[in-house]
Amino acid sequence: MSVSISPAGVTLLVCTHNGESRLPATLRYIAAQQVPAHVAWEVLIISNASSDKTLEVAARLCQELQLSVACRVLDEPVAGKENALIRGFEAANYEFIAVVDDDNWLASDYVAVAHKIMCAHPEIGILGAHAQGAYEVTPPAWFEAFRAVYAIGPQNDGVSGPLPDNAGYVYGAGSVVRQSGWRRLRAHGFAFTTSAKRGKTLSGGEDLELGDALRLAGYKLWYEDRLRFQHFMFKERLTWQYLMRMARSTASSQITSVVYYFIFRQPLLTESRFRFLYAKRLLWLSTQIARQPRVLVDTLLRADEETLTHNFEMLRLLYNFKTSVLQRKRAVEVFRQIQALKASFAEDRG
Repeated sequence: MSVSISPAGVTLLVCTHNGESRLPATLRYIAAQQVPAHVAWEVLIISNASSDKTLEVAARLCQELQLSVACRVLDEPVAGKENALIRGFEAANYEFIAVVDDDNWLASDYVAVAHKIMCAHPEIGILGAHAQGAYEVTPPAWFEAFRAVYAIGPQNDGVSGPLPDNAGYVYGAGSVVRQSGWRRLRAHGFAFTTSAKRGKTLSGGEDLELGDALRLAGYKLWYEDRLRFQHFMFKERLTWQYLMRMARSTASSQITSVVYYFIFRQPLLTESRFRFLYAKRLLWLSTQIARQPRVLVDTLLRADEETLTHNFEMLRLLYNFKTSVLQRKRAVEVFRQIQALKASFAEDRG
């Protein structure tokens, strides 16, 4: 099954929900890009179910900043980050699509580095970047221990290159997706099983799912330490309550990751075997909770105490267990969907 390939330029895809106050800084950094003359690029802004003046502000900023390249603004009325991504992936004019959140401030050589690495390594499905923290207020004492939760810091132990096959992931923020890889997924029937409706959940997991699906299609995940941007943290996100909210929300997307985990490690996995492994995982989660009674009590009775950093992992365990129990049937549905995608790839190769 052949897939068309767009010109080897870079599309900066900015997905935003009610981002009228955040877009000005983000677009100023985009306007400051130092791009070699031979590299084609563009800016594509997707307003995702915004109820503020995001569309007007984005269009005005594109004119005021006098970008030297095309800057388009599109509306995606259906809420969910995955829907904004789909709209952007389909509308992008270039092969390398950089996913820029509306709080991502790109280094001036970001487009140049992304283009160079993606051209040099056609096996890359998604290229991950190094996010450096930028803060509205001084981060609290506990923040350093949870940088990765906020998608800040180096990935892959700071080593540029491919991630191990079928292990690890790269953050969606600042990542670069190969459009022909996306088109290959869609041609074989890929559809997101995760959803991120901003305001209801904090982490939809659509970035992890896309990475796993591209691996299933034969691509690699790659990290490049030279690909840099600042991830701006507003003061509202630097609170203990927000961190605990993230601990709860990550459970909403972990079902799909669990399914991929088992499929990657057992290529001949049957549905009955998957059901067994899933039940075994439930037992493991319950054991992890039960073996930490003091931490469990702290989490249930003293969740607001910022000195008790172990509460984060326990809360995540509790919600993972709860979600896994409640979504057992859903897990089997996701298993069937991913297995069908895998079979379609195998048939195409054969």
